[in-house]
Amino acid sequence: MTSLEKLRDVWATLGRDDPLWAVLSRPDKRGGGWSNEEFLATGAIEIDSQLAALATFGVPARFGLALDFGCGAGRLTRGLSRHFERVVGVDVAASMIRKARELNADVGNIEFVENDSARLDTIADASIDLVYSNMTLQHIPAALAAGYVAEFLRVLAPGGVASFQFVDGHDGSWRGRLFSIMPNRLLNPLRRILWRRAAVFEMHSLDEATLHALLRERSDLRLLGALDDGAAGRGWRGRRWIVERALRAAD
Repeated sequence: MTSLEKLRDVWATLGRDDPLWAVLSRPDKRGGGWSNEEFLATGAIEIDSQLAALATFGVPARFGLALDFGCGAGRLTRGLSRHFERVVGVDVAASMIRKARELNADVGNIEFVENDSARLDTIADASIDLVYSNMTLQHIPAALAAGYVAEFLRVLAPGGVASFQFVDGHDGSWRGRLFSIMPNRLLNPLRRILWRRAAVFEMHSLDEATLHALLRERSDLRLLGALDDGAAGRGWRGRRWIVERALRAAD
């Protein structure tokens, strides 16, 4: 089984069993603890906050088409739909896409697409004003995740911006030290016991040096921000990158 096939299989199972908890894994929400309204409200709050932060950089230039990568049950896709003319949410798991469509059937400017490829084949070059991703790349093996970031940069429209969260290693806490010496093959049995799930998501680090190498390949891209981000939780050194594509090619 390839890393992509394994990823799809795990998230398809999580999407069938407890999709809202799989997206926002708060201990008190396991086993259907999220209400739809409460879950979706978290997406509106997050998107409003992140767009306000992007506005300090003067991006994006337009609010036409947004992409929610790793959309899960569509909480952030819905949040984006309040600001953009159209939003596409993509996810590797068909079960998550079904749940997203169910929860957001009342929103007319959203499209949900199952993406079972290592590329974003359904998204045209230079077509997206905002690529947004949170708590997704951290669950994808590094080589596959780096390929998706390259796709983010491919689909960015001039004046567009990509804002994406990932982890680039472990922090100095006891949890971080534990994660640094125990690979996923040893952590996964513990996760199955703790979460009471047969299918469990993994954590993967993506080296920032790899991302810098991607930027060096394109003169029209600029790193606006490389920020600490705590979304991954204790034990992980979380980061958020904000990358802009220039409105005009450099002379």
